Amino acid sequence: MPTHVVEVATFKLKPGVSDGQLLALEARIRTGRITQMAGYISRELARDEERNEWLMLMRFQERHQMDAWIAGLKDVEDMREMAALLDRASMTMRFFTHREPEPASTR
Repeated sequence: MPTHVVEVATFKLKPGVSDGQLLALEARIRTGRITQMAGYISRELARDEERNEWLMLMRFQERHQMDAWIAGLKDVEDMREMAALLDRASMTMRFFTHREPEPASTR
């Protein structure tokens, strides 16, 4: 059964930071160094309009590959810029192992 690791992060932006700033930076991140990282699968953003909160999902094939990306974030200029936009007190991060259901057997 193929699996991969999913990071689920939620956060709010600092006061005065626009959604447009975040989205422009995210576009650069998605075409930058992260695409060269071993095991990288994808990254996506979604916004909870009512709570003014963002959801970020990031996928890597293996947890150690995601950990390597996270360990090196301070060396990636785009990620330092991202950190400057976020309200760190509002941020949560959790990690999951993706699972697909087994195909139903036919009789």
